[in-house]
Amino acid sequence: MRSARCAAFVFAVPLVLCCCWGCGGEVATLRGCQGSEAVTAICGFQNPEDMVQLPGTSWLVISQFASPDGPGGSLLAFRVSDQHRRQLHPGAAGTPPVSAAAGAPRWGSVDCPGPPDPERFAPHGVDLSSRPGGGAVLAVVNHGGRESIEFFEVGRDEAGPTLTWRGCSVLPDEAWPNDVALLADGGVLVSNMLPSIDGGLTTLLAGVGMMLGRDTGSLLEWHDAGGWREIPGSQGSGPNGVAVSRDGSEIYFTEWGGRRLVRLRRDATGHETRTSVALPHRPDNISWTRDGSLLVTGQQGGLGEILGCNGVVDGTCAIGYSIVRVDPLSLETELVLEDRGAASVAVQVADEVYIGTFAGDRIAHAYYGR
Repeated sequence: MRSARCAAFVFAVPLVLCCCWGCGGEVATLRGCQGSEAVTAICGFQNPEDMVQLPGTSWLVISQFASPDGPGGSLLAFRVSDQHRRQLHPGAAGTPPVSAAAGAPRWGSVDCPGPPDPERFAPHGVDLSSRPGGGAVLAVVNHGGRESIEFFEVGRDEAGPTLTWRGCSVLPDEAWPNDVALLADGGVLVSNMLPSIDGGLTTLLAGVGMMLGRDTGSLLEWHDAGGWREIPGSQGSGPNGVAVSRDGSEIYFTEWGGRRLVRLRRDATGHETRTSVALPHRPDNISWTRDGSLLVTGQQGGLGEILGCNGVVDGTCAIGYSIVRVDPLSLETELVLEDRGAASVAVQVADEVYIGTFAGDRIAHAYYGR
C-alpha cells in the first residue's frame, strides 16, 4: 500500500484539480505488450518510475512505485542483455531485508531510526554514485512510513547485484521529496516538490499552485555535519527531477508545474546563479548520457489526462510523452523521442535509451545511438 501521505497527494489533489479542469472521463490505456514504431515494450513491471544503470554492467536498478490499493513498492535489478530480473529490496517473499552487520558504521544521519518497514516501503527517485573512500551507494527517496532518503550499499554475488541497507536521513516535517542526487562529498540533494502531503487544505492549495505554475517547493541539501538546509534560489513550481555535475558546481532540476529545466551554478563562495530553459512537456526525471548531455523526460497532454493516470490499474497510461536532450552548457534542447506511455525517465544504455513510467506495467527501449 502507498503511505498515507503519498496517497493523499496521488488521490486528493487530482480529485480537486479534475473538478477544476476536468479529467475527460476514463483515461486511455495501453494493454497487451505491444510497442510502437519507435519503441519496444517489456512488460511485467509495477510503475517503474525511476532507474539507474550500474556502471560497467548491463544491469539497471529500477524503482517500482507502489500501486493504488495494491502491492507496495520495491527495488528491482533488470539485466538488459537477456531481460533477467532480480528482486533487491524488499527481498523475495519470506526473506528479511538485508541490513549491514551489527556494529558496521551507519551511513546517513545519526538519528536514523532504523531500516524501513518492508511492508510499507515506497521508493520514488533514485541515484547511484561512488562513496568517498570506495564502494557504490544507492540513494532512494522513500515515502513508506516516513519521508526519508534511504542509503544502500551496492554489492554483487554470483546471481547479480545486491543491496545492503546502511542508513537513512529523515527529511524535515512538511517536506515531500520526489528525486535525489548524490554529491561527491557524501551529501545529497533532494527536490522538495510540495510543502505538505497531509490531504488537507495546504496540500490542495499547493497542488493548485503547481498547476498554475506558481512556486510550491525548492531543493534541499543534506550533509552529515550540518543536516538539512534549503538551497537559495532553488524555489520552483513542482521541483521534480534533480541532477548534479561531477564537481558539484552545477545543479539541474525540473519544474513540473513550470515546464522548464533550471540550472544553478555555484561559485567558490557558494553563491548560486540561476538560468532556465522552457521544455515541451511537464518534465519529470533527469539522467546523464555518456557524452555528458542531459536527458529530460516528461508528460504531454492536458492536466486532466496526466492526473487521471494515477487511476490506471491495468496496462499503462496512454498519454503522450517526450524525451529531450539538453546541452548542459548552452541549455540548447533537441527532441529525441515522442511516444505514448506516461514516461517519467529515460536512461542511456549503450546505443539505446530505456524508458520508465510512473503509471504502468512496462518499460520500453528505443535506439539512441549517440
